[in-house]
Amino acid sequence: MTVTEAGTAELDLRAARAQVDEALQSFLVQKEAGPCGEHLAVPLGVLRDFLRGGKRVRPLYCWVGWHAAGGGPDEAALLRVAAGLELFHAFALLHDDVIDKSDTRRGSPTVHRVLAARSAGPRSDWYGQSAAILLGDLCQVWSAELFGALKPAPAEGSLTCPRGLIDRMRAEMLVGQLLDVAQPDGGFRVADSALRVAYYKTTLYSVKRPLQIGAALAGADAAVLRALAAYAEPLGEAFQLHNDLEDLYPRGREAGGDDLREGKQTVVLALAVERASAAQKGRLRELVGAADLDDAGVSEARTLIEATGATETVRGMIAQKRQQALTAVDRACFPAASRAALMRVADLGLSGFVPPGGA
Repeated sequence: MTVTEAGTAELDLRAARAQVDEALQSFLVQKEAGPCGEHLAVPLGVLRDFLRGGKRVRPLYCWVGWHAAGGGPDEAALLRVAAGLELFHAFALLHDDVIDKSDTRRGSPTVHRVLAARSAGPRSDWYGQSAAILLGDLCQVWSAELFGALKPAPAEGSLTCPRGLIDRMRAEMLVGQLLDVAQPDGGFRVADSALRVAYYKTTLYSVKRPLQIGAALAGADAAVLRALAAYAEPLGEAFQLHNDLEDLYPRGREAGGDDLREGKQTVVLALAVERASAAQKGRLRELVGAADLDDAGVSEARTLIEATGATETVRGMIAQKRQQALTAVDRACFPAASRAALMRVADLGLSGFVPPGGA
């Protein structure tokens, strides 16, 4: 907690992230010094490098949710759970990159590519993918260990206790992954179906559950959890929509177009297909997911999508959903510092967003 020049108490998000990082590093040091540590030097080094690039979105939401419900004396338990959320996220990303055959993440080689480069011989790609999957599994095991001190959820009312929310979150994320890899009939998803995938993969897993888990750790009742959900649900959708657009219009070192190359059924693509002429739809069918899709093909697909007005529609949806989230915070009875923090973390997943008509 810090105090601004105006004398208003303010939650220190930077300090919170530093505390989560410290909890993560302390846990990994223990594992390195543990009975299996001699076998983990290489994978732990790769994992540390990977974790260094994360924004700590889920731990920060967990931390803010805890404060929104009034906080409590056991901040150590909160940080342990927050670190567990980051390791669970690492598990999801490592597997996701193998599934998507991605070469880069956050502008750097993906973990399976890093591990493959450390292996000589004709099976290096197989080793990299296999080792990344197993390292992801290890992250999941360790996240469960960090969550392990929490009491099991009761048969009823499980969504008002931390362990019940964590158990639900883990299942929901995997359901989202299954929905994401499912092949839609006719080659393209409709927008409602694409939004359903986003709900499971991003809204629940990235925003709603972390906030509610933190609040439940502070003893929040159902009314507080509902108020957090009213904020999280539109915001989580905005995050995924923004992520879809970032793949079409990348910034920095990212080449962009991975979703198009992988044939990923995003909301912006679904909207474009719904609005496309027969000729446009036919050409998108040829381009999206093509094994040999090059930069020129990505550019052509982007132009076709733009021509339908889908990208501008999605920008409008992002702005609208972000405003819905902020309005929900404004109406909720959270402590003033928590309300301000929720306003600030609303843009954690919207870096670089330009609203419709913006410069």
